[in-house]
Amino acid sequence: MKKHFKLLTFVILSGLFVISCNDDNNNPEAEAIGLEQQEEQIFAGEKTINEHLVNYKVAAKSEFVFTTTLEIDAVTLYASVNYQDQSIDFDGKDAVLTLDQKQTLLDLGKEISNYLFKGETTDQFSMAEFTLLRLLEYWAKSPTGYPHKKTRIASSVKQTLKNRDEGITCIRKNTFVTATYDDDRGNIRESILVNGEDCIGRCGSGCGSFFTIASAWTKDCLDHDRCGRVNGSSFNPFDSECGDEYREAADDYLFGVIRGCRG
Repeated sequence: MKKHFKLLTFVILSGLFVISCNDDNNNPEAEAIGLEQQEEQIFAGEKTINEHLVNYKVAAKSEFVFTTTLEIDAVTLYASVNYQDQSIDFDGKDAVLTLDQKQTLLDLGKEISNYLFKGETTDQFSMAEFTLLRLLEYWAKSPTGYPHKKTRIASSVKQTLKNRDEGITCIRKNTFVTATYDDDRGNIRESILVNGEDCIGRCGSGCGSFFTIASAWTKDCLDHDRCGRVNGSSFNPFDSECGDEYREAADDYLFGVIRGCRG
């Protein structure tokens, strides 16, 4: 059953997102991720990693809206995340990330995670930091050949026969849930044990992920995980089969934790 977003829930949860500031420009750990700005409402920097120059910036447009701009080589990805109505506006100008660029985003996420948490609690982070880490992982998991088009994702979509997007539907680990996806065989339905194979159903990387920030467990993420594993995973050329499942899981990545989908 879909759960409607409640402002009070967000306000309570947002109390966990504590300001994480560092005013020491000579901090070697900050320099390691190319950090240029870190305040309550902004997180930005420039880092060369795997011979790719990456510029990243997240800034609060309002209390509940955070814009993210990510530049890697000649590719620019943009997202405006609205935590109040739980919608995302993407614009990548049809850019397609290479396998090496996607790995670079994962590596950058690892470095930023190490800087923010340093092996300690993951409860203290700002909404800007949370937004960046979730988007880095989401963009890095895009299917091979996937064009990042200008599109809007809303959690309150209406499901139709041609659209399996189920908004944000929580699932529980160690239970069987029916995964639905389509590939060149047609529409597929399979009963899958959540968390039964490398954390299947988790919105993000598999078990042992270095993204130590909380992740959601949802139906759309299960659908994408199963589709990707059957057709080759996110780093296999055959995963182009799973572009629609990937797109439908975007809101789950950003808002699933807020909805309480912790498995």
